[in-house]
Amino acid sequence: MKIFAKRRSFRLEFKRQLCLAIMAAVGFTIAFAWREAIFATFQDFVSRFLDVAPEHYLSQTYTAITITLAGVIVIFLTSKILRDR
Repeated sequence: MKIFAKRRSFRLEFKRQLCLAIMAAVGFTIAFAWREAIFATFQDFVSRFLDVAPEHYLSQTYTAITITLAGVIVIFLTSKILRDR
């Protein structure tokens, strides 16, 4: 019966680690999206300050918001599906 306990323990730990890995990947994706949006915002500020034609940054900001919301949904679903029972 000891082997069944180890199998159950392994399965639970595998689910925890899988959930953690998915959340980390989504978190890095969200961070990268916001990095691009923040970079574009500062680039626009600098281009206005230096009187250079600005690049449009709102599309990147909206994209970052959308990626963030999608990431939160993925994290929520992942934690619900892979939670310990």
